[in-house]
Amino acid sequence: MSNATTFLLIGDAAGAEEAATHALHLLDEHTDGTRPMLISSQASTDLARARLLRRELDGACEALGPVFDVPRDWRSVGVLERLAATRAQLTHPDFRTTAQAADLGERIEDFTAVSIARQLSGSHLALET
Repeated sequence: MSNATTFLLIGDAAGAEEAATHALHLLDEHTDGTRPMLISSQASTDLARARLLRRELDGACEALGPVFDVPRDWRSVGVLERLAATRAQLTHPDFRTTAQAADLGERIEDFTAVSIARQLSGSHLALET
């Protein structure tokens, strides 16, 4: 998962997507059949960000599906920071006028607004600035 984040930092969409997908596949291999929610949410968000770098809005929405199912008590600051970066990517001119991007941005804002981590941390996410 850290590899995906590093690829995102250097703007390598293909590398980020490959690393995030690999992390999610490894998480699927847990012997008890469950994925660690916090790690998989971060990897899924990194996957969405990689797809946005390639201007694949549909793929990004698909990758974020499981993230939006995370209960509010389990929404970590790591996920919220990644979602804030995702939200910022939606301001790119390629997305700015699409209804799908606006809807995704609203879902991110709603998800973040009710999270326990945001309410308790007192941190200012990029979404708030």
